[in-house]
Amino acid sequence: MSVMYVSKKSISHRFVELFVIIAILIVILGKLFFSDESGILFLFAYGIIITVSTWAVFLVAFTFYKDPYEVALENEKSKQSDTVKKKCLVSCMVAVKNEENNISRCIDSILRQTYKNIEILIVNDASTDKTLNVLKDYETEGKIKLINLKVNVGKKKALSRAMAVAKGQIFAHTDSDSVWAADAIEKIVKIFEEFTSVGVVSGHGRALNGDKNFLTKAQDSWMEGQFSVRKAFESIFGAVTCVSGPLVVFRKETFFNFIPAWENDTFLGQEFKFATDRTLTGIILGSKVIGEKLKKKYKDSLFVKKVDYPIKDWQVVYCKSAKSWTIVPDTFSKLIIQQIRWKKSFIRNIFFTTRFYWRKPLPVALLFYLHILFVLVGPFIAFRHLIYLPIQGNMFSAILYLSGIIFVGFMFGLAYKIEDPGSHRWIYRPVMSLLSVLVISWLIFYSALTIKKMTWLRAQ
Repeated sequence: MSVMYVSKKSISHRFVELFVIIAILIVILGKLFFSDESGILFLFAYGIIITVSTWAVFLVAFTFYKDPYEVALENEKSKQSDTVKKKCLVSCMVAVKNEENNISRCIDSILRQTYKNIEILIVNDASTDKTLNVLKDYETEGKIKLINLKVNVGKKKALSRAMAVAKGQIFAHTDSDSVWAADAIEKIVKIFEEFTSVGVVSGHGRALNGDKNFLTKAQDSWMEGQFSVRKAFESIFGAVTCVSGPLVVFRKETFFNFIPAWENDTFLGQEFKFATDRTLTGIILGSKVIGEKLKKKYKDSLFVKKVDYPIKDWQVVYCKSAKSWTIVPDTFSKLIIQQIRWKKSFIRNIFFTTRFYWRKPLPVALLFYLHILFVLVGPFIAFRHLIYLPIQGNMFSAILYLSGIIFVGFMFGLAYKIEDPGSHRWIYRPVMSLLSVLVISWLIFYSALTIKKMTWLRAQ
């Protein structure tokens, strides 16, 4: 069964639709009559395309996305069946290294799940602090299954150890500094029960320490838009490009045979330790194309020999109501470290997911490739408007460009306000837009130059 659906429009959603349409017209008219780009075809076309595509994502997400959990509930009510479904076992897994202050909060959130048929597997990846002592207390009480590694192997290989012994038919991953809402797994399992075509579900993510300082508030406002707008847009087409670490749930059959390919992922002749979530998502999205080749390459692995699952064209969706929270960087230096790692992940997946994502529905595929173009070309456009043209005496160009960036940030802030009307953090969203243009976007060059440096530096 497909998960294509259309949401019922609230007044706030209709307001956003109208606002987006007006915004598109204003920006296009501004570029036609006030921009210096009108005489340069490439720059003019770039400006129009990025404007229209950005607002199109908003428009489609607010018009057509509906939480698949809510759709599953509605379908269940309409069937009026008295059949009691057997609750499948969910294997919840966490790889942890040196998180003595956070891991208890993470494990406790899993233990509080309203969905009770779970097992919890925690992999201690050779921690050097008191993390192991904390985990042993949980193990002694019979609350978790502990896998203690003497040598650090990294997140992917650590999780692979857990997946090798997990007994569930559904696997759930989270980061060791993240927590789940009590009903998160219950909601996602309902999606799997209703939609047999769904192979992976990404939950909703926010900042656990969002109220700590100005920077964490800005990141929390940014995260809301990344999920409720961008992931919602991709979810409509069953093609979410990255299921984020705080809450990832998938059917065992979608990925089990591909675990050795995932944990041994290489790039430029060496193991690529980043791109954990992006690569997992990419493999499942492209399994119909690359699946047989990967299984053949690792045919001697127990992950392939144990059970040979049939390859299907799985949908990857986003569940807004399945909430999770994660610790975000609380200093500028930590944020830069995180963003460099993410940029390296982005670069790696340019050479991976792009090979097959064009097979997805045209709207989401087109926006995917355009996004890559925007990320690569964006810094040069920013340089032209903020440095080159002002040096030439055109200060108006810089003012107009920054105004557009702030306007985009305001639009994402508006989306935040609609999703969380009681919070005032939406006002911080334009700051993240400015920070992205002025600082973060430029890290793509440093990340490319140091792409082979695989040292994992903690951002928290």
